[in-house]
Amino acid sequence: MTNTFFRTFSSEQYKLSKNREIFGVLLLPVLLVFMVDGYIIYKANTEVFAESLTNPWTVLLGRYVFQFYNLLYPILVAIFVYACCDIEYKNNNYKILFTIPISKTEIFFSKALFITLVILFSVILSYLAFLLSGYFLSLMYPEIGFQNYDYREVIFYTFFKLFIALSAISMIQLSISLALNSFIYPIGFSMFMVVFSIVVARKEFSDFIPYTGTYKSFENIMSENNSFARLDYSNIAMIILFILLSYYLFKRKRII
Repeated sequence: MTNTFFRTFSSEQYKLSKNREIFGVLLLPVLLVFMVDGYIIYKANTEVFAESLTNPWTVLLGRYVFQFYNLLYPILVAIFVYACCDIEYKNNNYKILFTIPISKTEIFFSKALFITLVILFSVILSYLAFLLSGYFLSLMYPEIGFQNYDYREVIFYTFFKLFIALSAISMIQLSISLALNSFIYPIGFSMFMVVFSIVVARKEFSDFIPYTGTYKSFENIMSENNSFARLDYSNIAMIILFILLSYYLFKRKRII
């Protein structure tokens, strides 16, 4: 069973890694951090920082990076997850998948595991880029004051909770992509939920909307919040709920 799952996961990894969308999920968030670095360097060379008396991890790096992450990350995840499903729709690959002597359960969970690992590596790379950017700026521009604040714990928990939120979003998008063979619906839904989550972010029920997690990440980094809240526990529950729903939808796929 273990060997079969490993072989199935290896084949899924090889097949899905051919998607160009994987590079967007892995590299665009990192590139965005470096672009913000460029903006900070430009400001440092052209003007005196009014923010120098406050925490630059929040008012400079965190504020700009997470404002973009709030808008960018859920849509990137939606595109990537749909691409992982679309590769099966092309040339009716489901017909091939369901005729080989491997259970649908192993095929599905190897795909879900691959999606989760890609998101994990994406967040880790973004986390490292964020940390290294602060250290680099503290060496090159000590007048900004990055070296005056130990913000590592807050940054770790902010990115950790971001990963939980993105994992929940990925499972929701997987359910939609399995149910609807159309690029418009999963991507359109993700874009709508990004806007909707911002509008209702102050409402109590927003804690049950995983897409609010990216907006709350911005609030966490700004308010130096490193504690788990109801939203984070809700997102963990959503991961379980929607992976089961996705599994049910995958099992019901028929050979045409």
